Amino acid sequence: MKTALSAVLLTLAALTTTLASPSAEADADGTSRIDNVTLGVIDLTPGDGSGASYTFNYGDSRLLTYSNTLNNGGSYTQLAVFPAPFSAGQAVLPASAGPGTATASTTGAVGNVAATAAADMSLGVGNYVGAEGYQQVGLTLAPHTLLTVGGDLFTQARRTLAAGENYAVFSWASVDISDAEGTTSTTLNRESALRWDDPYATEAAREERFLLAFANPGDYELFVTLSFLAYTDITVTPVDAGGGVAPVPEPETWATLLAGLLLIGALARRTSGSVPHFGVSADIRTRPHR
Repeated sequence: MKTALSAVLLTLAALTTTLASPSAEADADGTSRIDNVTLGVIDLTPGDGSGASYTFNYGDSRLLTYSNTLNNGGSYTQLAVFPAPFSAGQAVLPASAGPGTATASTTGAVGNVAATAAADMSLGVGNYVGAEGYQQVGLTLAPHTLLTVGGDLFTQARRTLAAGENYAVFSWASVDISDAEGTTSTTLNRESALRWDDPYATEAAREERFLLAFANPGDYELFVTLSFLAYTDITVTPVDAGGGVAPVPEPETWATLLAGLLLIGALARRTSGSVPHFGVSADIRTRPHR
């Protein structure tokens, strides 16, 4: 029985250590992007002899990365890059900004923008890191022209959970078509968000093929603006007084515990022919819920 008791103590010690420490290092990352964008036209009055069309006026991109570590004695860092019209570009947060990474990029193609960011608890509670890819394109629509804008859109927010750690992760993608006065617009917004007050969610994602349309039904040319935005932000948030979410034991831990209990039973049978009761049911029908 001394051998059996030693096995119990070792098994319970291993379980207690696992419950008291994170199963994996916690971190968070976010991604948003718009790509494979195509423009098309439909003639609203095909019988009048004037075809539907558009012309490019300009195309400007702004790529931005930023980091705030002021809450633990650091600084605010921002890097902005303005590529030439319809040219590829990238803004990468410098390592000197501190913990966390962020990248904003474009291939130069119409509507192609992307933003990614990643961080862990070393960023500091209340601090944040993020990226933003933005492109604006000016077009002139011929009279009686319906403009179509289609493409692929993706947003994702992810984080791991461990005791004493919490993140808010927000990824956003937006496509907008508006006239020069901003009085008429067509807009698509999509987001993937992990809120600080929902600590049990570990991933949110959206992926879709979109199609928007904007009409110039008049007899005169119409100037319109296309805007494409990909944005991602990660904030290290305070943990509730309760200590946040307790880590869930890994399957290997439960297997170790069960093996220890079975060993105890085998040793007890050899010595007394009966199985001692330790307050654990021998009829285990369910696996741990993760």
